[in-house]
Amino acid sequence: MSRRVSYTHLSFLLFVTVAAIFLNWNAINASTRLYNLIVVLPSGALCLLFVFLIALSERRKPTDVLSESALKAKRKATLGDIVLLGVFALFCLSLTTLGFDIATFAFVWLGILMGGEKRWLAPPVFSFLFTLALIKGFGSLFPFPMPLMVF
Repeated sequence: MSRRVSYTHLSFLLFVTVAAIFLNWNAINASTRLYNLIVVLPSGALCLLFVFLIALSERRKPTDVLSESALKAKRKATLGDIVLLGVFALFCLSLTTLGFDIATFAFVWLGILMGGEKRWLAPPVFSFLFTLALIKGFGSLFPFPMPLMVF
């Protein structure tokens, strides 16, 4: 067994770390009031904790030499991750144009389909319930209205 470092994985973890530190620093500099930091600081701290745990687990785990079929499967999974990241970028861009509710519903539905769900009723039902819970939860947390189309 040889130990091989994935430089794309390490660069992504570095990017996430820098982004989390920058967002937390920026939020603290903007305002130290609780309503400004209630979501940003805990999520940034969790993000940094996850990056640390992932880096620690990758450091200890040896990797084997992969077969051709395993390499193809890994490339396919990486392509799926990139497509999901692109769909997430579209979700973020559509929050203000489509509304938080429609954008969330569509993103969750597409994410479930990309995850391989075969049942036709599960994606819309779960997307609807998740969107409803998210809107009600965020609506009670934040003191400002979110742009919504349906709810």
